[in-house]
Amino acid sequence: MQPLKIEPTTSSFAVDLDIEKGEFRFSGESRPENAPRFFEPILSWLNAFKEMKAKENNDYNLKVIFNFDYFNSTSTKYIVDIAKLLKTIDDLPHVEVKTEWHYKEIDEDIEESGRELIDWTNLDIKLIPYN
Repeated sequence: MQPLKIEPTTSSFAVDLDIEKGEFRFSGESRPENAPRFFEPILSWLNAFKEMKAKENNDYNLKVIFNFDYFNSTSTKYIVDIAKLLKTIDDLPHVEVKTEWHYKEIDEDIEESGRELIDWTNLDIKLIPYN
């Protein structure tokens, strides 16, 4: 399975889903004009990844890093969908997902969004402030 890499634009965040490295990164701002067109390939790729890992019996450690500067309400729905899908991947018997939610120390909205994501998805997320 090929990695998925999407370069950031003025309205969408960077995506780097690297299977070899065992690291998935989502970073930047998200306010795409056509949210389904941006997010559906990410969700499809994650579903394919989940199906692949469900068939394997080898242990796999995955680190997921969210580092958003801003996202609009439409993006919120898709970010929740991504996190729910990551939770189903984490529930696979041979996969361990460690998730980090990075946010600027002064950005209470992004911090709160990380807390809400934990509540909504039951995904174990470590909240990490930075300056």
